Amino acid sequence: MIVRRLNILGFTACLFLTTQAWTQDFAYFVSKDTASTPVLSPGHLSVEPPTPTVTPMQESCGPPAAFFELDALKGIPLGHDGWLDVGGSYRARYHGETNIRPGSSGGLSGIDDSFWLHQTRLWFNGRVNDWLDFRVGFIDAATAGQEFAPRAREVNRTDLYQAHVNVLLHQDMSKLTARVGRQEIRYGSARLMMAPGWANRRRTHDGVRFIWESENWEVNPFWVKPAFRDAAHFRTFDNTNPGQQLYGIFSTYKGFETEDELDLYWLAYDLISPASGSRYDTLGSRYVGERNQWVYEVEGGVQLGSNPDDTNHVAGFFTGGFGRKFSRLPWSPELWCYYDWASGSDTVGNGFNHYVPRAHYYLGFMDLYGRRNLEDLNLKLSMQASEKWQFLAWCHFFSLANGRDVPYNLNMKPYAGLQAGSTGSQTLGTELDLQTTYKVNSQTQLRVGYSHFWAGSYYSKTPGVPYQDDANFLYGHFLFEF
Repeated sequence: MIVRRLNILGFTACLFLTTQAWTQDFAYFVSKDTASTPVLSPGHLSVEPPTPTVTPMQESCGPPAAFFELDALKGIPLGHDGWLDVGGSYRARYHGETNIRPGSSGGLSGIDDSFWLHQTRLWFNGRVNDWLDFRVGFIDAATAGQEFAPRAREVNRTDLYQAHVNVLLHQDMSKLTARVGRQEIRYGSARLMMAPGWANRRRTHDGVRFIWESENWEVNPFWVKPAFRDAAHFRTFDNTNPGQQLYGIFSTYKGFETEDELDLYWLAYDLISPASGSRYDTLGSRYVGERNQWVYEVEGGVQLGSNPDDTNHVAGFFTGGFGRKFSRLPWSPELWCYYDWASGSDTVGNGFNHYVPRAHYYLGFMDLYGRRNLEDLNLKLSMQASEKWQFLAWCHFFSLANGRDVPYNLNMKPYAGLQAGSTGSQTLGTELDLQTTYKVNSQTQLRVGYSHFWAGSYYSKTPGVPYQDDANFLYGHFLFEF
């Protein structure tokens, strides 16, 4: 294991140096015939609440908002050279779920529920001096009206979810910063690493991240452990999870004269328990950009390591997307076609592991499947009707990548505990996601969405599947930030 990872680290370093030299010439080649309009990335119409800003708000929304826009909460003097910003948010989201409550099986379970999720956040951003910044954030995630037990991502009462410092270690033509402490992490497309905003309980990690930035590159070596949710003591701050760790190097090249980007990464994930363990190393890359209103994205990687049964792990994933922006048409529609693939295995549990991803955004809003043993051909249409109105329609066609393997939930557990070779059909079904978002002002957002899943022949032809009917998901939220 140690020798393999030393070899991976050496290979990654050589790949980085080679790519750095190659991109000096390729940047000129790409820029010759490429439109100079900004890139609108595949995630521009996020299904998650926007990341709260800490700058003074520019738009009033009546007396309560006017109070929160006062300079008293922003730019508070701190010491001789420092300052402090105070911010926060409240989100209330309604769920009406038919046939998708997880129960003991996950997926289509035959369990219905309707309830509210409440998320309250408060954060403090500050600067002590030119080389030391900090961020501290608190969260209270609660649920009301649920008939069945909440999901792990829905409840986390009165917790410290961010507490880190940024230390400037070096600055001349480039800059090196160390971020130490409890922090949210997002790298690249976030298909493998993300603190998803959809979850009522936000994911966070304890550890250290180095950020090296130059004119064209950003390189991030990191080592973190996830914060472990203490379900038995909701009012106790979460502790570091001793059985998991993530580390690696994530780098991004941004030197193209267009806004195209190239990611290169090595991401390692260790899951250790007293009974068993698994270790994964993913070597991957992503390229995303735009040319003459044609937009494109390609990402993929190979995953090596050891499985929970101590066998060698060899897996992979691939995503390819191609689309078109119609900026001259009413509502500026943007149409994408994507193909997602993640390998399975003849042994249940030994396929691709999606780490800690932004799964809700990419693989359907109903969160039925994780990125393992999965194929997803999907079409996405987004429209900006005005500065305030956004619309989204997204259709997914799901199937199993390996007919000997089974579907998996977001936690990488096999659906309904099914065994290898039980699959009667690889066609899982079709999901349609519809969503509209209204931006009341810069601080307030309203959103309504509806999703329907048509169960495929997998459910009618596979023995032991607990439920075979279609599923529905209706939701809506109110979000206020200050």
